[in-house]
This record gives sequence, C-alpha cells and structure tokens, in this order.
Amino acid sequence: MPFPWKVWVTAGWAALAVAQTPPRPHFDVAAIKLHITGGNLVRVQPQPGGRLIVENAPLRSLIETAYGIQDYQLSDGPRWLLSDRYDIQAKAEGIVPAKQTAGPMLQALLEDRFRLKVHREIRQLPVYELAISRRGAKLPRARPGGCLTYNPDLPLPPMPAPGQRAPVFCGFRGFGFDGPNRTLEMAGVTMAELAASLSAGELRTRIIDKTGLAGTFDVHLKWIADPVSATAVHAQVVPGPPPPPVDTNGPSLLSAIQEQLGLKLEPAKGPVDVLVIDHLESPSAN
Repeated sequence: MPFPWKVWVTAGWAALAVAQTPPRPHFDVAAIKLHITGGNLVRVQPQPGGRLIVENAPLRSLIETAYGIQDYQLSDGPRWLLSDRYDIQAKAEGIVPAKQTAGPMLQALLEDRFRLKVHREIRQLPVYELAISRRGAKLPRARPGGCLTYNPDLPLPPMPAPGQRAPVFCGFRGFGFDGPNRTLEMAGVTMAELAASLSAGELRTRIIDKTGLAGTFDVHLKWIADPVSATAVHAQVVPGPPPPPVDTNGPSLLSAIQEQLGLKLEPAKGPVDVLVIDHLESPSAN
C-alpha cells in the first residue's frame, strides 16, 4: 500500500503553523479580589510597565473593556455580572502597550480565572441612523493643527507655562455630568467617531453614520438627561442620595443633536455585533 503522502504533507503544514503561532499575550502575575469596601467610583487603568490596575469594577465592565464593546453589545450572563465588583492588580513582563493590557491580556485573564467563554454573532436590532437635519449641519470643521493626536504609549507633552493654554487632544474629550446637565466635548473627529461616542452614552444603542459628511469636526453638545439615565449615572459616580428632579424644560439629547449640531437620529433596524456569554464562574483563587 503506497504511503499517504497527502496526509503527511497536511500534518506537516499543521505542525509548522502551530510552531509559528506566537504565544497569546498574558499577565505573568495577577491578583483578583472581591471589592468589599463599598463606594461607587470605578477605575480601570493601564499603567506603564505592563501593569493593569482595577478598582471596584463590575465584571460586566471588565468584559466590555477587554473585548472593546459597548454595554448594548453584551448578552446573557449571570445576575452577579453587574452586582459583584472586583479589584485587580496584574503585571506583565517587559514593555507592553496600554491597548494590550486592557485588551487581549485582560481577555486572557478573564478566560483563565473566571472561566469565561464567549462567542460573537450579528443580530438585527433597533439602531439609530445619524443624518443631516432639514436645515443643514451646524458643526464647525476642525482647524488644521487645532488638536494633537493622542498616543497612550507615549509621554504626555510638558505642562504649559503659566498663562499658556494646555494642549487639546483630538478625539473624545469627555462627557460632563452636573446633576441632570450633560455635555459632550470632541475635537477633530469624524462623523463615525461622533456616532460611536453617542452610542456609548445614555441611548445605549448602535448609531450608524448616514450623514455623508467627510473630514473632521469639533463638537460641543449640551442637553438634559432623562430622569432614569440621570439617576443611574449618579448612582455609579456620586455617593449619597439621588440627584434632584430633572428640569424638563431643557433639551433632550435627541433635540440637542438637532438644534445644536444640525443633525438628527432616525430609528431603524440594523446589524449589531453582539458578544454572547456562554459560560462564566466566580474567579479562581489567586
């Protein structure tokens, strides 16, 4: 009987592929503890030297950070996914980019210590389409050189001298929270980046850019949060009693987008990338 050379060649290539596959990045040392001291402030912070510091973080937030998804993209899981909070101190050898420690390396940690198993699928879900309103867009175009590109793995520029303005970094600059008052600040962003930032806010829905606007823009948006959202966010970031009743005379987020940016959000259905939790356990001992 002749030797099955095709089987030998196939097996040889498979062995070579395994040999050439680089090892999955992981933390060399990691301590995980259940957070028991109370409080609402959450910290998930990559640090220089391949370190990751986590304080008071719900496991749901850690999964969203590790896999680069928003809250509305995570499906299934046990009830304690949001109620149990964790402190983590993890360290990798050598110089590791921040995106690595809070991304693939955090994934590996969750899969190892929490026995997390997930799969991705595309679902047709309610979405919003970001379009230009009837009166036209009002966003100012970003000035050339008006902001600096931020790289988390490079040192920040030196502090400005007294009387000089601090540098403005391109991209998302932050959500502002003052009771029910909300602000969104962005510099030098595309419409797709604006849509992504709005998706991560109180709407908790994917927003698809349908404006057709090219180039980059500066964004300043002010609105009044709906009562449910204002109470939920307040509980996460501010200890103590709930905020005062919302002043319903201010613009809602949907109204502010139309009045201040000259854009609109239209309800639709569209594809949403969803991460489904198949299995999860309480963390193994350190």
